[in-house]
Amino acid sequence: MFHPTPWHFWPVVTVAFVWHLIGVIDYTATQLSFDFWMAMVTDRQETFIETMPDWIDGAWAFGVWFGLLGVLLMAFRVAFAPLILGLSFISILVLVIWLLFFATPSLVSVSGPVGISVIVLSALISLLIWLYARAMHKERVIN
Repeated sequence: MFHPTPWHFWPVVTVAFVWHLIGVIDYTATQLSFDFWMAMVTDRQETFIETMPDWIDGAWAFGVWFGLLGVLLMAFRVAFAPLILGLSFISILVLVIWLLFFATPSLVSVSGPVGISVIVLSALISLLIWLYARAMHKERVIN
């Protein structure tokens, strides 16, 4: 049994959908080397992306695609949407930790402070979307 939908549910789901869709577009356009997308990165950044370990590339793919799937499941009020969004967040967190602390060359040397800000913000937004989904599940809006 669903509880009444709070006023903020659909705006949050919409923003979360757009956020994760941008992530999927970024990942897919980068993997397929779309000219219009790759024109926004330097040669050094492109080399950095191309030489990331496969498991990091997998974490990136898992994070963005499971994020989008989780938001769609949340929109349809599927009970395990928070689990999928939690897995997406963990994957993005692994990616962020690797990029910040283990990547060679470092992300800051490749992208500067803006790159650091974007990747940390990505993890934070993924965390907030997951926590929101958990709260909606506890309130039985997602059941």
